[in-house]
Amino acid sequence: MKIIKFFILLISVITFSFSLNAQESKSDKEQEIKSEKIAFFSDKIGLTPEEAQVFWPIYNDYWAKKNKIIADRKDKMTYFADHSENMSNDEMVQYADQYIKYEMQLAELLDEYHIKFKKILPIEKVMKIYLADYEFKTYLLKKIRESGKDDKE
Repeated sequence: MKIIKFFILLISVITFSFSLNAQESKSDKEQEIKSEKIAFFSDKIGLTPEEAQVFWPIYNDYWAKKNKIIADRKDKMTYFADHSENMSNDEMVQYADQYIKYEMQLAELLDEYHIKFKKILPIEKVMKIYLADYEFKTYLLKKIRESGKDDKE
């Protein structure tokens, strides 16, 4: 019995250790991406140190709110995908309407922060934010593809 308890404890410790390593690895990767994004945006937008000091808290707040809406939308759409075969027409209408509401929330959020960005930056730099956003997504996708090629070689 002591041997069984020992093995259960050992397996629990190993599982917990792997879980911590995975979390640290994810956290390290997220931090690396954030650092790359800051450097990428600073270069593309051309923020002065004073502008950067005001810009980043507002921009980070925008992305935190945007990510919340996106996560909520993803949860709803995942639930719908998993359960749509058993849903009534009325339930499907509700999910379709909710999807549109999420898209409207994203548009309203962008409009709200567009006004905030214009208050702190010249319009040319505001437009460079949107361009940098698009280019950074493209940059990350390219990086992911390249790392996938490296893994296969």
